[in-house]
Amino acid sequence: MHITIITDSGPHIGQGHWQRMLLFAWYCCHNGLPVTLVHKHGVSAPLDFPVTVCNSIPQHTNCIIRDMRDSTKEEIENLRAIVPVIVIDDGGKGRLLAKAAIDLLPNIYGNTDNTFTSTVPLFLYGYNFYQSLTQAPHTIAKDIDCFIYASTFDATPLLNVLGTHYSFVCSDGNTLSTNTHLSSDTSYSNLIARSKVVIAHFGITIYEAMLCGCNCIILNPTTYHDKLSNTLQNTEVLLYHQLYNPAHIPQIMTTLKNFVEQARMHVDTAQCISTIQTNLKNFYDALRLIITT
Repeated sequence: MHITIITDSGPHIGQGHWQRMLLFAWYCCHNGLPVTLVHKHGVSAPLDFPVTVCNSIPQHTNCIIRDMRDSTKEEIENLRAIVPVIVIDDGGKGRLLAKAAIDLLPNIYGNTDNTFTSTVPLFLYGYNFYQSLTQAPHTIAKDIDCFIYASTFDATPLLNVLGTHYSFVCSDGNTLSTNTHLSSDTSYSNLIARSKVVIAHFGITIYEAMLCGCNCIILNPTTYHDKLSNTLQNTEVLLYHQLYNPAHIPQIMTTLKNFVEQARMHVDTAQCISTIQTNLKNFYDALRLIITT
């Protein structure tokens, strides 16, 4: 059995699909299941990554996993002419043509006949996030008021208001800005774990923030993202979402004040790692069940 994972990343789709498939490919490799990654735009894997990243589907593939949002009928027809296809978080017209469809994010379009239903959590977190957590202390104090991941919006108006009232770290995906002291570990997972509140658009960052016990303010670029945010349910943290508009900053600041005051003071990274590993095994077992059925 050999699996090929087709995925993508970039400004048009974010990093979540690529990061979670990197983690799953790594897990497959460490469990003896041969796997190949195909990135639609030819992005390379992290240094020393144990799985090959190719530009095309290898001939020895037995199953394709497609994780790139909405598919077309033509695309899935072409893929399934090679081998069976499993699609992930696919709301496109090609979904029905796949052998199975797995929803890791909330499905706002409704199930199809080929939807795989699970009684256990299958959500996959990011490879970089997981690997950094495994190097972190077992307990991390939350000493940063706010981490802002502003890959889809201009955070400047928000940062101007934050000023010196709250400690913050802001990333646009490439560079960091901050008004507080940072330790030598400025990894993505460490910054999230240290933060009381995370501000970002709906996506994998919000799920990783919730895992680390962060209250979340979700500022969305589209109504699609906001509808997904509206389906989130988590009794362990506080959540607020809106379509981002700089005119709403006073309301955002009021929410931030309340969320900081009610925040946890530390995170148990060992528990976070355990959850990630459990979900990985659940997804791996689900995939093998689908393939062999």
